[in-house]
Amino acid sequence: MKTELLHSYSSTSLSALSRSPSSPSFLGRLSPPTKGDLTGSGSGGKENGEKNGSYTTLEDYAVTPEPFVGEEEGCCSSWLKNTFTKKNITKKFPVLSWLPTYNVSKLVSDFIAGLTVGLTLIPQGLAMASVAGLPPQYGLYSGFIGCFVYILFGSTESITIGPTAIMAIITLSYAQNKPPEYAILLCFITGVMTLLMGLLQLGFIVNFISTPVTSAFTSAAAITICFTQVKALLGLKFPAEGFLDVTKGVIKNIGDVQVNDLMVSLVCTIVLLVLRKLQSICKCAAQCSSAFDKFLWVVATSRSVIVIVVCTGIFAWVGDEGIVAFVGNVEGGLPPLQLPPFSFSGNGTTPVTEISPEWETFTFMDLLKQDSSAIIVLPLLALMEHVTIARLYAGSGRVDASQEMISIGISNILGSFLSNMPITGSFSRTVVNKASGVATPMGGLITGVLVMVALQFLTPWFYFIPKAALAAVICCAVIFTIDLEILYPMWKSKKMDLLPWFATFAVSLLVGLQFGVLVGFIISVIFLLYWAARPGIRVKRGQTSSGIEFILLDLDRSLTFPSMDYTRYIMMKSGTVWAKGSIPLVIDCQHIQFADYTAAQGVRDLFKIFNDKKHELILYQVKPSVVRIFTSVLELNKIPYKCCSNDQQLEAALESYMRAKEDKNDVKIVFSIADDDNSSISDESEEQNNKEGQDENLPPPPPPSGQGQGHVNGAAVFDLSRE
Repeated sequence: MKTELLHSYSSTSLSALSRSPSSPSFLGRLSPPTKGDLTGSGSGGKENGEKNGSYTTLEDYAVTPEPFVGEEEGCCSSWLKNTFTKKNITKKFPVLSWLPTYNVSKLVSDFIAGLTVGLTLIPQGLAMASVAGLPPQYGLYSGFIGCFVYILFGSTESITIGPTAIMAIITLSYAQNKPPEYAILLCFITGVMTLLMGLLQLGFIVNFISTPVTSAFTSAAAITICFTQVKALLGLKFPAEGFLDVTKGVIKNIGDVQVNDLMVSLVCTIVLLVLRKLQSICKCAAQCSSAFDKFLWVVATSRSVIVIVVCTGIFAWVGDEGIVAFVGNVEGGLPPLQLPPFSFSGNGTTPVTEISPEWETFTFMDLLKQDSSAIIVLPLLALMEHVTIARLYAGSGRVDASQEMISIGISNILGSFLSNMPITGSFSRTVVNKASGVATPMGGLITGVLVMVALQFLTPWFYFIPKAALAAVICCAVIFTIDLEILYPMWKSKKMDLLPWFATFAVSLLVGLQFGVLVGFIISVIFLLYWAARPGIRVKRGQTSSGIEFILLDLDRSLTFPSMDYTRYIMMKSGTVWAKGSIPLVIDCQHIQFADYTAAQGVRDLFKIFNDKKHELILYQVKPSVVRIFTSVLELNKIPYKCCSNDQQLEAALESYMRAKEDKNDVKIVFSIADDDNSSISDESEEQNNKEGQDENLPPPPPPSGQGQGHVNGAAVFDLSRE
């Protein structure tokens, strides 16, 4: 049995890319039969098959479904038995997998890494609070609880949870001109939604965000964050936070630039960039051969805290508050343990003059009404940022996104009881943690304790931290996340991916980051739905060993409701254009792994249309699970159908169809001879003869060739060769 490719319907213009290596490379090239092309996967036909006319049903495919788990023992007992296994408990509490093998060597590695990350987190926490528009201490409040939670629930040793630039800028977009309690409430909502998604095993949601969308959003967020720090870098003061507003404000107030702030920011930026380059030369502490190299690596890794400490020491020694703008008073002590503020007034730690009057009294329901998108955007961003980092540092292991969602959710829920802003995994601190040689998540214990010590004892020294130095730390941390290098590979590989990139980037930068990520997510889902609704269909001309021709339609994926209308359209047109209304049409279902009720209805309609036209339609190599779905609808509607599981069944079905067709042609020849011999018979006698022929159960002559070819059951049929 051989096939010849006639046409390929594909969802992409580059149809050659969508073909399998074994498929023909060019239109019309002969495709030798392969083992997967026309080899049946069924049981080889039924032994005692029942026949409905010339149509055979496949009862041998009717496999009895397996009983539900717990059907015999009881659902509750079986569920408990399967849930509380050692494997599942270890999966939910990863600490149980590495704690029994914990030793002194790992403790030393974790202590060094935790101390290094803690020194990095303290200045970054102060900076992220500034990005979020919150008092400085809120950045430190958000720096320790996530470290402790991830020890118990984290599955990747390198990740550190805490305040990040992206979560801070999104928090600012929602909490701008509102009291700090609003950010705490956002943290609670983020935790609840993320934890629920993790418990429901919805970690796969992050897979719906494509790489172009992630790249565009990250780039736009980095640019937005840098622009929000321009005021501090230049020593300007004007009410603006967004990209466009800051640009207009800088142009308008360019004459008010403070030289001292500008010099501090330039010096800090240069030092940070030089030390960053030094760190890239010394990859990690383990690769440093000499003590001097290790010292250089420690200095380069701790560049943020070194810059902040040196600047703070210099200006504290000078003691002149008029030289540059300082951070000011930072409230000391650990945050109070209390319930999240579900109702509050806008006269807390934020001055009343900075709060819009309509926000002076605020409730949880107001947040749901006014900023309902935060319920989706914040958990989505927290998951996207965290899982991206986890996959990067998981090595060859698989990242359980649902388990990571649980750790993020618990961290944010507990953090809302300790006055946290929304938190997630930090890319920059994870890089430092990995380079410091961390062995287990226990390094987070050292990091968290160090942040708590800083809150309890070091806050008086934070007063003299220059805002320009903090702004330089922020900009140098996020500017390298701007990803423009991805554009050229996308242009060379698939230009269509540039659309979600530019759409996400433009909306995030010009309208708002919270809207940009939603636009990117929607575009990604639309792309997926489009490809799902446009399966690749190859049309081949086949021939059996006995010389019977047929048209073979090869679908490349499962058949579901988005693709059924398009698939039915192609099949009907193939029956008209390629099969000419007479050549048998065979649908190769070997790639259909799944089908739904809508697909079964479409198959039912196809069989009904082809049966009415006396046109042979055969399903070939259908999976047992798919057959059950199709036959349940076909038999319920009492529509005859034909399925074949292998080459032998297919050839037998085609030969049976051709014999029946030849018998009908013989009957037509007999009628033609009788008409010639009785040409003198009157119209009344001819009509009587026709009635007698019908009484003898002889089939009526088929319509002339081409008649009805333009319509199928009243529906218009278009010639695909004209499209």
